[in-house]
Amino acid sequence: MFKPIGSLIREIPTRSKTPKAILALQVRQAVMDCIKKEYSDLPEEIIKSIKPSTFKNNILTLITPTLVSSELHARSEGLIKEINKALGRKIVSRLRFRVL
Repeated sequence: MFKPIGSLIREIPTRSKTPKAILALQVRQAVMDCIKKEYSDLPEEIIKSIKPSTFKNNILTLITPTLVSSELHARSEGLIKEINKALGRKIVSRLRFRVL
């Protein structure tokens, strides 16, 4: 009868007036899942240090360690595809990396 709130956040409503905050939460959840899957070859402590910061105008900003940001930038197209695939439509168009 009732759904847990966490499961509702994962679903993207079909309405076009989705509140930006809910969409940003959905993107953050998808990013963390996709980072673990896409960058499984990196050490666990590096994966834990990658954090989504902001999502605005279809641009997602990730906070990363200095040495890792260039590696992530080189592999960013695959991550964007995985995020959009997890969300079910093209929402993230570009990634930005901000160094810790």
